[in-house]
Amino acid sequence: MTVAVPPLIIVNPAAGGGRARGFWRRCAAACTTITFEVVETQRRGDAADYAAQAGDRLVIAVGGDGTAHEVVNGLLRRPTGGAPRVGFLQCGTGADLRRSLASPGRAQDVAAWLATDRWRRIDAGRVGTSTGRRYFINVADAGIGAEVVRRAARGPAALGGMLNFLGGAVISLLTHRNSSVQLRLDDGPVLRRRIRTIAVANGAYLGGGMWIAPGAEPDDGLFEVVTIGDVSRTLGIRSLPMLYRGTHGRLAQVEFGRARRVEIDSDEPIGVEADGELVGSTPAVFEVIPGALQVIDWRPSGILS
Repeated sequence: MTVAVPPLIIVNPAAGGGRARGFWRRCAAACTTITFEVVETQRRGDAADYAAQAGDRLVIAVGGDGTAHEVVNGLLRRPTGGAPRVGFLQCGTGADLRRSLASPGRAQDVAAWLATDRWRRIDAGRVGTSTGRRYFINVADAGIGAEVVRRAARGPAALGGMLNFLGGAVISLLTHRNSSVQLRLDDGPVLRRRIRTIAVANGAYLGGGMWIAPGAEPDDGLFEVVTIGDVSRTLGIRSLPMLYRGTHGRLAQVEFGRARRVEIDSDEPIGVEADGELVGSTPAVFEVIPGALQVIDWRPSGILS
């Protein structure tokens, strides 16, 4: 079987400490009935540029959440009217997107995945900050999250996403100071809060497996907005397991909301990250773009349609 317009496979060979390159080689060896074009990134920004120049064909991002973030930004800056088609083969250090959007974990399943002709429309987010406008597909946040991302990025890839983010979170919790912010959801009132972080979630997971937004759905046209308020350092560390289980809503300092537009301002600028990438500081405006992308609607063999 051949594909009329070959998909473009964008591989970040450095993702996952080099695991992405080896994983794709195994996938390619197993895809004997599929035609495709492969490009490898060499520097930051390459994945976005390749995706932007891909035309209307299917684009596959092979790497981690950062690779997915770049590819989405490239696709959504294309001057086309239709929703781009995209798939994500996650093998980076965090790979949080894989927990919300199913994709093969085994090389022998990739050919069937690429040949799938079922599509799911999903939303994307757009965030405007001090440094301009960026798109995101999974989760963005303002507060300690940006500090955790900065620390986790310095950790050794061999430890994996969960351990790096967990280590970054613990160190940040010991040193981070909570911030006073003004938060507005859609046309609601301006809420004044002292916060540890505010997550604006299209997907449910961040930080290498933290189930930050248990109610988030990437195709409902809404963000789940999770405000973690004035949590002390001791409580912050003690409650970390609750974030991984998705039970942090039991804390009195945690609030949940849903919105299409989120505005966050602060007395002093605080960092903002999206999909595990630093994107600037407050003031920040987050907007959902309903049905912005078409992703492969893949169901592993053995699961009925």
